[in-house]
Amino acid sequence: MQIIIIGCGKVGSKFAQMMSDEGHDVVIVDSDSGAFKSLGLAFNGLTITGVPIDQDILKQAGIETADILIALTPDDNINIMACQVAKEIFNVPKVLARIFNPEREDVFHQFGLDTICPTNVTVDVIKSFVFEDKDVTKFNIGSNLISFKREKVQEKYEGKRISSIKLKSGLFVFGIIRNGTFNFAYPSLRLNKDDTLLISEKID
Repeated sequence: MQIIIIGCGKVGSKFAQMMSDEGHDVVIVDSDSGAFKSLGLAFNGLTITGVPIDQDILKQAGIETADILIALTPDDNINIMACQVAKEIFNVPKVLARIFNPEREDVFHQFGLDTICPTNVTVDVIKSFVFEDKDVTKFNIGSNLISFKREKVQEKYEGKRISSIKLKSGLFVFGIIRNGTFNFAYPSLRLNKDDTLLISEKID
């Protein structure tokens, strides 16, 4: 799959590394060339420095043949504009914008844009998995239904990195609950025996 990621912050860089490790063709765009340092030496995708809503920059990133564009900058407006350009001008089959203002989510959906609001997701996840006794919970993220389930860390993974966990296709570790506190997952995070994994799966 050919994936374009807009924004090389914490989320963008981690997602780019993950997709690259899984064998996808990844291009990541950021206006700050220094942001690419967070990708590490193992990243084998392409990096492009430039304004992410500039059509020439997007063409350089391969948008004309891209399968998906995901906008993950800290700016809601840039994320939405990048997705609009991708969808309306270049007919990219799948676009996803991260937004931080949950009040704007419905408006963007009216324009046919899929969004994910980390504010809503994080609050819901913490509420359901830290303070409630639920093993499986489902959330609507954009136009998709995502299932989250809790699993105790298996003994064989104690002391190992999250990246060592083997899951079936379509599942990934979204975060962990450690000592009653939710933490986002990242590949190098080492697991403790009392950790609870928060595993996500797209249902539709």
